[in-house]
Amino acid sequence: MLRKGVSPLIATVLLIAFTLSIAGLLGGWLTSMTKTQTENIDQSSREVINCTNTHFDIFQVMCKNSTPSEQNTIRIAITNMGVNSLYDFSTYVQIGGELYINNTGGPNSTNPLLPGEQTILVYGCDQTKICPDNAVITRVRVSSSLCPSMWSEKTLSVTCT
Repeated sequence: MLRKGVSPLIATVLLIAFTLSIAGLLGGWLTSMTKTQTENIDQSSREVINCTNTHFDIFQVMCKNSTPSEQNTIRIAITNMGVNSLYDFSTYVQIGGELYINNTGGPNSTNPLLPGEQTILVYGCDQTKICPDNAVITRVRVSSSLCPSMWSEKTLSVTCT
């Protein structure tokens, strides 16, 4: 019987070529994955560093219903005590049992709150629903879009007058 097959030399070359092609594919995939992970970690690290340099304080809260110039407003005075410029603030105010949320307050990215500066965030509130006379604000939380995970919160008792 005459048997024909692949010579051992050709089989060895084919095995080496197959192994190298698989190694090349895995190497390219591993390089791409490592680069993506490194970029993600770098971005996260920059955000954490930025957040550690972000600090602001709520130093006054007012709720006015009766003063003509400040009718139906919640005013939150803040000071930027960090090293980052802050802008696009989000505010959460607990009034009685209700939570008032507003994402449109204060300085913006073209005119940010610089380190050391103060500003007053002014929000309109419906006197009949959100801040009626004698409603009590018990908690205020403010965050900046620069670092939403860092916020300033104050527990207080301010009556809407």
